[in-house]
Amino acid sequence: MKHFKINSLIIVFLLLGLSSKAQKFSVESMKMELEDMTKPDSDRDYENLLKWAEQTKVNPKTANTPKMWYYRGLTFLKVSTLNNDLSAQYPDAILTALEAFQNAIATDVKNKVTKESEANLLNVAIGLYNIAYASYQSEDYAKAYKEFELAVPLMKYDTDGLLKRNNLTEEVLQQMMGYSAMNDGNDENAIKVFQKLIDGGTAESNIYASLARIQLNASDTTAALNTITKGKEYNETDKTLINMELDIFLKQGRSKELIEKLSIAIADDPSNTIYYFARAISYEGLNETDKAAADYDKILEIDPTYYDASYNKGVMYLGKVAKIVDELDGEYKASIIQKKETEIYAQYKLAIVEFENVFENNTEIDPADKLELAKTMKKIYARLELMDKYNEMKDFIDNN
Repeated sequence: MKHFKINSLIIVFLLLGLSSKAQKFSVESMKMELEDMTKPDSDRDYENLLKWAEQTKVNPKTANTPKMWYYRGLTFLKVSTLNNDLSAQYPDAILTALEAFQNAIATDVKNKVTKESEANLLNVAIGLYNIAYASYQSEDYAKAYKEFELAVPLMKYDTDGLLKRNNLTEEVLQQMMGYSAMNDGNDENAIKVFQKLIDGGTAESNIYASLARIQLNASDTTAALNTITKGKEYNETDKTLINMELDIFLKQGRSKELIEKLSIAIADDPSNTIYYFARAISYEGLNETDKAAADYDKILEIDPTYYDASYNKGVMYLGKVAKIVDELDGEYKASIIQKKETEIYAQYKLAIVEFENVFENNTEIDPADKLELAKTMKKIYARLELMDKYNEMKDFIDNN
């Protein structure tokens, strides 16, 4: 009986020994399978790799060892890139890889797999970016925000600038975080991200414009104006920032102040069409249309292809027509109506010249915008009784 018990104990110890060796062998098996350069990633033995990854994670002999974490990370990283049924079965493979590589570094006191883990964390960053961008494209903005956020701290491992040379930087990821939050209606997170980028000295105009837009939506024109002012320190000719600044000044009734600023800027840089454009719109806001027209003409003198100036000028004349019509409301005296009709006719003639310039010469106009312009021109031609031109526009509209 005693002999039997001793033999039984020996068998148990042997089995435990075999189990331990098997688990260690599983880690080595993972290493051999993952580092076999004769195989493409699509042909690796993922069934066993995934089995070994789970076995070695829970076995006391290999659990929480840097080598186990490293090869677990590598397994799930490769699974995340397969784009097949297996990767669909493990949708969070990239997150598992992230956790594993981070644990490998944390437990690697002898620095045996740290360098390789850090290098692969850059691959995780790329994977997270791709997944986050797909979430963004599918308008799952909350998910995209979290995925971009996870990738941000991994950019510290881009010590050789490999990702930076491919235009993937911490700032790019933070920008996408901000846009994700903004599109998700999470203004608090969007403000936090955009402000951090601005405090870090970003020169990206869209960041300033986005933050200012959120501030304007909250009716905080003072904060929005401060944001735009900071943005213009990096790009004072940015059209979006200028237009937003103009909008704020107009809302605050400060058109005259802005015109003064722009006049000084024009004196320093008389060929800057952006300044003339902003001043022209400012003059329109004060109903000084002759001065606005003069600025639009100056723009077209400097740059005949600046079609926004021509288009705005045409719209300005249509605005005059609307004002004349409003003044006619309830008026039945023939002589007054005839006089106003003559004024309306004159404004339509001025407007159609500008619209024809845009329609005929702007080869870069968006087709949808051109179609809308054609509809406006058709109405003007009808009003001016230019039926040949009217029919041309009608044909264009029908064919488009």
